[in-house]
Amino acid sequence: MDKKLLENYCNNTCSEEELKSVLEWFNSSACISESKALLLSIWEELSDEESNPQTDFDFILDKIHHKVNLGQSKKLIEKADQNLIKYNRRKHFLNILTKAAAILMIPVLTYGLYISSKYRTTRHNQIFITQAYNEVFSSADAITKVVLPDSSIVWLNHSSSLKYPAIFHGDIRTVELTGEGYFKVAHNPKIPFIVKTGKIQIKAVGTTFNIMSYPDEDRIETSLIEGYVELQQTQPDGKIITLSRMTPTELAVFHISNNEISTRTINDDRYFSWKDGKLVFNKEPIGEVVKKLSRWFNVDIQIKDPELLDLNYTATFVHETLPQVMELIALVSPVKYSISNRKEISSGTFSKRKIILSYKNK
Repeated sequence: MDKKLLENYCNNTCSEEELKSVLEWFNSSACISESKALLLSIWEELSDEESNPQTDFDFILDKIHHKVNLGQSKKLIEKADQNLIKYNRRKHFLNILTKAAAILMIPVLTYGLYISSKYRTTRHNQIFITQAYNEVFSSADAITKVVLPDSSIVWLNHSSSLKYPAIFHGDIRTVELTGEGYFKVAHNPKIPFIVKTGKIQIKAVGTTFNIMSYPDEDRIETSLIEGYVELQQTQPDGKIITLSRMTPTELAVFHISNNEISTRTINDDRYFSWKDGKLVFNKEPIGEVVKKLSRWFNVDIQIKDPELLDLNYTATFVHETLPQVMELIALVSPVKYSISNRKEISSGTFSKRKIILSYKNK
């Protein structure tokens, strides 16, 4: 159907032959596809909104009927100068368009629902990706290096783990540490780096520091090598408060039992030398030496005689095996030891080796 011919029909300027052609077209089911195309053209002229995957298609249908039946009718009536023939013919024409609108909305609605569903699926996948987390575990006999999405680097000590997002997003970079980790944080003053560990969190920008927070310890130690960090704690009401601000060469110890912090200056690397494969002790009580050796060699070391608790050790171990370390301790102090073999506790599972330390003169 020629659009010009329809305009002539609406304005009552058709010849008898043209009028007959238009009426036959109106009454023919074959006009449906052409009606669709015409409706789409009119809709594009009437529409003042861009297509959107989240468009309310019920609203679109209402809008089509509203604009076609009311707005366009009013416009046609005003232009018709109250001519009854023009009005009736235009009304007939609009009825055809209204029916075509309902037909046209079926594929439009179907396509819209497809796009909307695809949009929601894509959005869901995006959310899933941004919320996905990686978790790295360092075995009981290894030091593990991890490179984070922002290029920060973390070394995990024996029997430690780090949980971090696959993608950092938002205004903070947050990770979760269990055990001990040495952090070299990529500098970004606009997006702070947060390490959650136990009852506190450590906030940094571009800093190098070490955190020791094993579940079986009653304290969390933070030693600062370079930069600046804050020790923070979240209150029951959700408010985050600053417990301490650290400067390089400081060690901060958070005591879990009483929520208190003690700080002191450190002059050596014994709190983070493990990163380079070294165990350094400087006048360390034997109780602390035993804890570190137990984790380092994945053994169970027990002190049998209380007299040994008064002993302090200064030593550096690099490549020594467990028997060699125990032999050196026995050489420089009144300690004797025994090492038991592993025992099978279930199919394919074995217990840790056990070492008993006792007083040599007993």
